[in-house]
Amino acid sequence: MAKLERINPPGTEAIYERFKFSQAVVAGGRVEVAGQVGIAADLTIPDDISEQARNAFTNLKRVLEAAGSSLENVLHLTQYFTDIRDTAAVDKVFAEFFPANYPARTVVQVVALVLPTLKLEIQASAAVVDA
Repeated sequence: MAKLERINPPGTEAIYERFKFSQAVVAGGRVEVAGQVGIAADLTIPDDISEQARNAFTNLKRVLEAAGSSLENVLHLTQYFTDIRDTAAVDKVFAEFFPANYPARTVVQVVALVLPTLKLEIQASAAVVDA
């Protein structure tokens, strides 16, 4: 059985304690990343969907790197939107982080996310590739 490693990058300890989840779990050469949202490093949530997307992808990148992976190793993304009409704006930001070699991707509209001001959540699976 594969050993599980729970990943909680510095600065996410309060999330782990309060909401009872790890940012990611690594096992068997894969990392499963919990939904990353548009909260900025200063804990603010911008109203603009593009800025929320940029924060969410930045948070995803940070968690992947802490887990020994990277955006280049993402196998699948699931993007949860509170308004599916925001996909075009988020796709522009997506292209900044994934300029080529796109991962498999699923886009879903939901009624709400964990905080009422959040518009986007991104969940990912990635490979952990030995250097």
